[in-house]
Amino acid sequence: MARKKVILSEVAELAGVGIATVDRLLNERGNVKPETALKIIRAARQLGLQRILPATYHKGLRLEVILARPYLPLIKRMNQAFMQLAPSLDRSVTIQRSLLKDDKAEHIAERIRATTCNAVIIYAQEDPAIIGAVGAITAAGIPVITVISDLPTSARFAYAGIDHYAAGRTAGYFMAKFARQPGRVIALCYDLGIRGHADRIRGLTDAMDVHGAGLTLAERLEGRDDSEISERLLVDALKRHRDIVGVYNAGAPNDAVELALRKSALQHQPIFIGHELTPQSCKMLREGTMTLAIDQNPQQQARLAVDVLLHHFGYAEHPVHKTPYSATIDFTLHGPENFEKTSDRTAS
Repeated sequence: MARKKVILSEVAELAGVGIATVDRLLNERGNVKPETALKIIRAARQLGLQRILPATYHKGLRLEVILARPYLPLIKRMNQAFMQLAPSLDRSVTIQRSLLKDDKAEHIAERIRATTCNAVIIYAQEDPAIIGAVGAITAAGIPVITVISDLPTSARFAYAGIDHYAAGRTAGYFMAKFARQPGRVIALCYDLGIRGHADRIRGLTDAMDVHGAGLTLAERLEGRDDSEISERLLVDALKRHRDIVGVYNAGAPNDAVELALRKSALQHQPIFIGHELTPQSCKMLREGTMTLAIDQNPQQQARLAVDVLLHHFGYAEHPVHKTPYSATIDFTLHGPENFEKTSDRTAS
């Protein structure tokens, strides 16, 4: 009993409230303001007591998910992941999805600043306007979780995504092992403002330096995940470099790579390593156009992002990871022999 009194006093001191208030909350006797209740729960956790807010304090938690260009295959899958996740949550938790037609930094930043929700989950490029918007709402007490690609220079609360540098190194390793002869590799990405794409290409080149046996990077093309732009850039690059042995697409438009390779009629089919398991990439794997697809599991990212916020707001007892949060989701590799197991669910 004495130890309980000591713990209650410690929690009360850390939370800045009276012992009686802590006792009422932890023993669910009510009459504690919701904001005070959350303050007590967080103090208790800091002292090693894993507690959650009593159900009577679940007055409504709204999470806003901001995704740009929802027609892109990966963004479509991420949107679907949050849609499928929503029905499994407590009725007091709402996921609001804001889908933006374009990915202009000023439009994303404007949407972030305009949020009326308790927390924001975003995928965005590392741009000063977006970094500033994240900082502004964080300062107002609204935590931000990044998915797909991180914003490590921002005030974001957590990142729930894959290790893109490791994914790029994996691509470089297999590029080296699959290559039949020395030669050059072309890399395609959105642009280096997307931290994940920059890390992937850095990982690719680092791995080729170690495992490449004569593989070098010929060009890095920035197609802004636009199929027409990416196809044109790649066709022109393949005309300049007839000794290409591999193409690495760090971004979205795998269809652009397929079309460019067909138009270029190279003497030898290059290795093609890309990202995301979509109906298009499954078709390319089946036909032999694509050698390997690296998938970043958007369903797991959505689940982790929400779990982090549920714990932060006192809806879940055990932390997903110790703070500061910087979690990495496992990425998976898919070739011609193992993509069938997941192609049906990615096609929906």
